[in-house]
Amino acid sequence: MSYHQRLGRRTSLAIAIFSALHVSASLAEEGAAVDMEEVTVTGSLLGQSSLEEIKSYAGNRSILTAEMLEKSASLSIDAALQQVPGIKVQDETGTGVLPNVAVRGLSASRSGYTQFLVDGVPLTLAPYGHTGQSLFPATLKSLDRIDIVRGGAAVQYGPNNVGGVINLVTKPIAEDWQTSLEEKVTFFSGGNHLTDTYLRTGGQVNESFALQLEGNIVKGESFRDHSDTDVQNWILKSRWDIDAEQSLGVTLQQYDAETDMPGALHTEAFEQDRTQSLRPNDEFSGDTTRATVQYNRQFDSLGAADGGEFNWTTFGHNSSRNFQWDFTTDPSADHWADTRAPATHLRSSPREFKVWGTEPRMALQFNGEDVNHKLTAGARLVKEDIDYQLGQVLLSTNTESIPRDWHLETSAVAIYLSDEIQLLDQRLTISPGIRYENVDMTFQDLIAGTETDNSLTEVLPGLTVGYQAGDNWFVYSNAQRSLRVPQIAVIRGVGEEGAELAWNYEAGLRYTLGDSVSLNTSLYRIDFKDQLLYNSFEQSFDNIGETRHQGIEIEGSLTPQSLTNLTLNVAYNYLDSEQREGVNTGNELPYASKHQIHWDASYAFDSVDATLSGFYYSSAFSDQSNAEEENAAGTTGELPSYMVWNLQISKTTELSGDGTLYTALSVNNLFDKEYYFRGIDVSPAGRYPAPSRSISAEVRYTF
Repeated sequence: MSYHQRLGRRTSLAIAIFSALHVSASLAEEGAAVDMEEVTVTGSLLGQSSLEEIKSYAGNRSILTAEMLEKSASLSIDAALQQVPGIKVQDETGTGVLPNVAVRGLSASRSGYTQFLVDGVPLTLAPYGHTGQSLFPATLKSLDRIDIVRGGAAVQYGPNNVGGVINLVTKPIAEDWQTSLEEKVTFFSGGNHLTDTYLRTGGQVNESFALQLEGNIVKGESFRDHSDTDVQNWILKSRWDIDAEQSLGVTLQQYDAETDMPGALHTEAFEQDRTQSLRPNDEFSGDTTRATVQYNRQFDSLGAADGGEFNWTTFGHNSSRNFQWDFTTDPSADHWADTRAPATHLRSSPREFKVWGTEPRMALQFNGEDVNHKLTAGARLVKEDIDYQLGQVLLSTNTESIPRDWHLETSAVAIYLSDEIQLLDQRLTISPGIRYENVDMTFQDLIAGTETDNSLTEVLPGLTVGYQAGDNWFVYSNAQRSLRVPQIAVIRGVGEEGAELAWNYEAGLRYTLGDSVSLNTSLYRIDFKDQLLYNSFEQSFDNIGETRHQGIEIEGSLTPQSLTNLTLNVAYNYLDSEQREGVNTGNELPYASKHQIHWDASYAFDSVDATLSGFYYSSAFSDQSNAEEENAAGTTGELPSYMVWNLQISKTTELSGDGTLYTALSVNNLFDKEYYFRGIDVSPAGRYPAPSRSISAEVRYTF
């Protein structure tokens, strides 16, 4: 069967499912009783991503609210995520253009093991064939809050959820027309500076239509040489309230990014001057045009159901990105990225992505005398078209060649069903669910002139249990099967590439006492089968077999009754990672720090807020063999522990009319801690310096 025949079959299947749901809803509506009590139902597991929803969520989950994002002194999304237990970030650019986010010890490179969403829609370049975030079309200023779900979401949000789901929630359209102008300037030692300009205007145009335009421009240099950055992120949002039950939202986005990449340093160069760059030709560029349409219909009653919701989301984007980097085959080099040797080649990896997806979802609420049910059913069709090329220039002769030219077409259908069962006066909630994934991938090697098909089908069950043990106590547990399909960077055209599969388990206890005290403790375990790790020497991926990630996460906050202006937050993660197969059996996984601590203390007086925050990560190994000594190329060796402190002081002034003026002064890496990661992606050999101390001044005028 050809690719287009398979796509037609899957399109018909998705349309049939949608039609069945729509017809059922229409028939039920015609027979609905007019005197039923109105019930608001949502089929989204993430809901509104609010703090209130966390209290009864049957999994470990954190919300970084708008207030927390504002007070944290964070310069980027990845920096903000370091407040969350279980998350570790390798800062590659100092500007947030290319986040490398690791969750619970999973590989950080391009954040490839965590599903990022924007307002519930996949952010990644290709949800199936290219989950690595080598283009990250989001900026911190455009966000209202960040929802980090580490467990219990795999049935509804898949695939690629081994490390959980991170939902970036953008700023909503204001009820009344509102305009905000904001400028933030960050100064680094050595004279480099970075500007972060943000503007937003929008609100209700009339009773039924709302519109909002926002733009975020990041421009300048980070703390290192060869770090010029230019990012533009433009978003146009609209919402049409068709009537009291129906709404239609449309979001359009244009994102463009260009940045020089300073790269890693060999040990001697790092100790001499960590701000220098030895890779003058390394750079990144990317752009994307994205569109999302979301239709929502609420039903007061549907036949036997006491309420319901129908939601239909369609999304698509056209994206491109390119890395350029130095490559050496010089005999004196210990690695192709060894900066001690002269570059012999200039390589580039242009990639083009065309992605389209549609997802109808229906939720029905049934209330009984002893048992309540909320049935949620949905289906998603995704089509991906990826061009994957590797270009090379031999510098001695300026001869161009294309060693690799691949093309991947993917057609994927997912169907999921869950039943949220409430018992014991709604104190006990048991939610079994199942997700079915069917993926067809057609891989073409355009140089070799070959074509292979790779298909896989997986059934992914999940179960969550939550119990409201009292007014303040909530106990939960969950188990879920997670999937990551073969990536285009891994496929070699043999037609039998397998998926990466994992079982995730959690058990936890949550305590809340109003707004003054909260405590969450969670035990977790990930049993990973056929985990792939990048081998920078061979520029390929090694299947290291079974791995285990387990530990405990603790997160708490306190506002003392005797000092209500003070808020204290602390989070701790203990991570025990282990390779369970092969020659490195028993070793820890690379970059997996055993101990991770995050903290902040905020104090408000009059209209001034002061926040002191920080994080600590214990030492970690940087390769599978757990080598303690650093080798000549800088690809192995133990990474030392590090502790970083941040400080921010802000003031909000109410102006005449409805205007407000916000000003802030912040210091990141307050004590200028010098620490580093191992090289990343196109510069994997050597020490990659982490950001040095920076000072930021910010002003925002809203009217």
